Amino acid sequence: MSTADATRNPFLEGNLAPVRDEVTITDLNVTGLLPEELDGRYLRNGPNPIGEVNAAKYHWFTGHGMVHGIRLRDGRAEWYRNRWVRNPEVSRALGEDAKPSDWPADHPTFAANTNVIGYAGKTFAIVEAGSPPVELSYDLDTIKVSNLEGTLPYAFSAHPKKDPQTGELHVMTYWWGWGNKVQYLVVDASGQVRKAVDIDVQGGPMIHDIAFTEKYVLVFDLPCVFNLDAAMGGSSLPYYWDHEYDARVGLLPREGTAADVKWVSIDPCYIFHPMNAYDDGDDVVLDAARHPKMFDRERRGPSEGDPTLDRWRLNPLTGKSSTTRVCDRPQEFPRINESLIGLPYRYGYSAGVGKQFAQDTLIKVDHHSGAITARSDQPRFGYGEPVFIPRENSQQEDDGYVMALRHDTSSNTSDLAVFDAQALDADPVAVVHLPVRVPNGFHGNWVPDTTA
Repeated sequence: MSTADATRNPFLEGNLAPVRDEVTITDLNVTGLLPEELDGRYLRNGPNPIGEVNAAKYHWFTGHGMVHGIRLRDGRAEWYRNRWVRNPEVSRALGEDAKPSDWPADHPTFAANTNVIGYAGKTFAIVEAGSPPVELSYDLDTIKVSNLEGTLPYAFSAHPKKDPQTGELHVMTYWWGWGNKVQYLVVDASGQVRKAVDIDVQGGPMIHDIAFTEKYVLVFDLPCVFNLDAAMGGSSLPYYWDHEYDARVGLLPREGTAADVKWVSIDPCYIFHPMNAYDDGDDVVLDAARHPKMFDRERRGPSEGDPTLDRWRLNPLTGKSSTTRVCDRPQEFPRINESLIGLPYRYGYSAGVGKQFAQDTLIKVDHHSGAITARSDQPRFGYGEPVFIPRENSQQEDDGYVMALRHDTSSNTSDLAVFDAQALDADPVAVVHLPVRVPNGFHGNWVPDTTA
């Protein structure tokens, strides 16, 4: 890496560059017709550092969290607002008193910059690696750092997943201080942890997401692991690729113990995000965005080769696996109709990614026919993570809407585009125009007011 490359940080530039102000804007302009059944908030979280950072050392995964929200009701876009998530560091940087916390002062509380969810009547900004959730108000102001009513053992995750059959959240957590251990949690419908299982692993893997089926919870023990030397050397994200680490997926029976985990080795790779998993006879089918490596040569990535949509078949009886390529278009942030999480499904949606992880294309995959719909409005629009919302009383899996934030390069502003999921390549049903830019970030969700 040249000296220029070492000091220049592409993840601080372009549409990733942070915004500096919190704003509230009401009565947003809308093109087209917003479906009146969309009553709730579209929420999105991402890194947005306060003040200047060291470009040579900054990793965008560690920037201060900023949550963006758009309130829809009765065919109108009532407001847009953005708020920094106040952990102690953010409060100090803003010159404010610290928000309340359910935890002792020495508990890790990193920038909650990765995801934002609505669950059990509350809104939470969340991150991984040992940090707890941060509870937000409906209007996205920080309330407190939460321990889920005293039930959270220690850490949370950036990617809990809700079981559509039970209504419970499934969570896979990790923290470097645990050594060779991760923890699986189940959060009940009231928002309290009802189950915690400690699982021994080979090292300290970075586990960003979770998948489950009707039978199993999947544990991603993959070769991106905690590196003590890097941490001691001041790395802001001390998780590096380990060439000697056995890439494997653990299959934990849904109500089993750690002793019941069946490990299945796979070819070396890294998985940030599964699209879905389900049971097929004795096999577990896993669809996910596959990265060849993570944080090997480029420690400020992801920049270790194109992520592709792959399918694994994992057999807990034989311990064997096989892999096929579903789509070789570079893509990430896969989503589905969430009423089918953990179940057989047909359609998936993702964001095409380009150089420096630029989000550009909306992709729809039909797993039955193999058809791929790829919508690109480059160079004007770049699309972020798509979110699927089923239409009221829908009878078909893809009968609904796909929402995605998009960056308009012509005006350096952002839109919330709403598409008919069955016609992703047609004009949007509606576009909510924001007179500000929302930087490319990580994850968001549609939170209907019926579940807010």
